[in-house]
Amino acid sequence: MPSIVYRYGSRYYINMTNRCPCRCTFCVRDETDRLGDADSLWLDREPTVQELEDKLSSLDLEGVPEIVFCGYGEPTERFDDLKVIAGFIKDTLHKRVRLDTNGLGNLINGRDIVPEMVGLVDSVSISLNACNAEEYLEVTRSRFGIDSYQAVLDFIKECRESIDGVTVSIVGGSISQASEEECGRIADRMRVAFRVR
Repeated sequence: MPSIVYRYGSRYYINMTNRCPCRCTFCVRDETDRLGDADSLWLDREPTVQELEDKLSSLDLEGVPEIVFCGYGEPTERFDDLKVIAGFIKDTLHKRVRLDTNGLGNLINGRDIVPEMVGLVDSVSISLNACNAEEYLEVTRSRFGIDSYQAVLDFIKECRESIDGVTVSIVGGSISQASEEECGRIADRMRVAFRVR
């Protein structure tokens, strides 16, 4: 049975969609069906907001520092539902909310979504994945084409100005060592944290 919420380490993760505008060369979806305690992260259908809220309400959240939107798809593909669930997590479950994203949410939704995240999302982890537009497209195969990379950079900058905890990440070994190092310098220039996954 597909898992709509799963535990990985000390956190719970919400798997609300399998839709994604990218087909990254390193995507974990191509390696395994599960992460953490999940049965399978491939969904037969997308769970409703009510189903996700019911599942979250049934969990023992003692000692859980935050709940993360991150599954086998890009969470901002369901951004309007994400906002409702994030509000529920903060107002009813009294937990911090983190969004793990590819940073293409503005393109996906056709609008600037960052102002709508303020007050609902406490921290954001954004996949940078490359040090320039050409490398980004080669690695992610984004359906939005060559403009994707600049959209990610713009999203990072806007998040940094509006949300306290912003981290950019890359997948170690998916690009050259030189590119990894340049990604670290990009993060430094943008004044955000940097992590190699």
